[in-house]
Amino acid sequence: MKRPYVLLVKSRSVVSKIKKGTMPPMGLLYIAANLRAKLNAEVRLLDAMFEPDILKLVAAEVRTRRPDVVGISALTAESFLAHKLAAAVKGEDRTVPVVMGGPHPSSNPGEVLGDHNIDAAAIGEGEETFTELARVIAEEGPRWLEPKVIHGVAGLAVRGEGGVEFTPPRPPIQDLDSLPFPAWDLIDYKKFWATGGMATVGIRPYLPIFTSRGCPYHCVFCHQIFGKKFRARSPENVAEEVALIHRLGTKHIEVLDDISNFDPDRFDRMLQLLLERGLESVLSFPNAIRADLMRESSIDLLKRVGTGEVSVAIETASERLQKLLKKNLSLDKVSRTINMMADRRIFTRGFFILGLPTETEAEMRATIRFAHESRLHIALFFNPNPFPNTEMYDMFAKAGKLRPDANTIDFEYFGAPFNASDMLDDTYRRLYRRAYYGFYLNPARAYRIARDGPFGWDIPARAFGLFRNYTSFRRLKES
Repeated sequence: MKRPYVLLVKSRSVVSKIKKGTMPPMGLLYIAANLRAKLNAEVRLLDAMFEPDILKLVAAEVRTRRPDVVGISALTAESFLAHKLAAAVKGEDRTVPVVMGGPHPSSNPGEVLGDHNIDAAAIGEGEETFTELARVIAEEGPRWLEPKVIHGVAGLAVRGEGGVEFTPPRPPIQDLDSLPFPAWDLIDYKKFWATGGMATVGIRPYLPIFTSRGCPYHCVFCHQIFGKKFRARSPENVAEEVALIHRLGTKHIEVLDDISNFDPDRFDRMLQLLLERGLESVLSFPNAIRADLMRESSIDLLKRVGTGEVSVAIETASERLQKLLKKNLSLDKVSRTINMMADRRIFTRGFFILGLPTETEAEMRATIRFAHESRLHIALFFNPNPFPNTEMYDMFAKAGKLRPDANTIDFEYFGAPFNASDMLDDTYRRLYRRAYYGFYLNPARAYRIARDGPFGWDIPARAFGLFRNYTSFRRLKES
């Protein structure tokens, strides 16, 4: 087999022109490292965030280098540009295979494969699936899309005579320690140091890490790309990567796990090992820990290792909606965790969803009141997004709240045009603005933010009522 050349491209949202909070393309960095380790592949990685004309750059790369395969990674809100990237590839050479991966094709493969510029979609984790597919393409050449060939590669969605067809499902990777660390040499990761990460702790040098994958809970809004079984790296393997991150020039680390503290003993051991090896760091958890599982011993260890910010995903203060979302948080335990972190002056951020299916005005007010009365430093109030193939989507459909004119670029975290509550849109938007105003225009909270914030503080723009509406998205769709 010849040494394959693989071009990987990270799509980005066309709505947000501000780079703040941009994260490195971790999925592609893991895939690139695996391609090198398993196939000795030559890999180039391009990120649309930092390229003034990504379409022109991709077209030039295809024209001059003709990759064996192009992989494009996209969230749903990034898929608008992802399809343009696929068209740029095929516009230069229709024989170059284009594969889309990431959360969007995993949740909506039909929409992805409706674009004939895309040959296949990777479902779920991409390391093994894409590496095997690249090997098959290198070995089989143009025959790779023949059914008897492509159906031998697990974890894909492809076009068939009857529409979208799926190859056998690929089991999640069980031994996460076997994966090589992300291929940081393929990108100028220091560019991200000027944008800040997902955590609300200011601009500083940082790098992200995954210490586990998967979540056993069944929240209705989750895309479940990593599956419903918790799979954890060993504390020793995590410590090795933390040491690598220190050598790359920073001790500020954002832990991107869905639920890093699901196994409290393992979580504590991971932190203890960092202390034993002298790897004190500034850890942030922007994707949130499970607050009602958090132990006081874990919080003490976090304080000793070093903590930038801990996020807690609360979603709603309504017990009825907690059950509807299948979140089933113990709100009393959540409040206890928030208070324990506040006592230790650990910067804490809360996530809430406003406008849930069947949510009443009283329930929305209760959630806002919970946030306002809490000792959280930061609160973010999200719009519910009905991603296809989630239970949330079905709830929107049942409530008759799906917008027939919705586009993938509508699926932003803030300002999306989705209100599935029982409230009129005007009432919903008024309360949404009040949530931010009431939370941040509190002198005591402003003092605590300034006092405890590790790198300065950052009140989100929405606190000042900058609620984006649907018309701004319409203009982008037509461009």
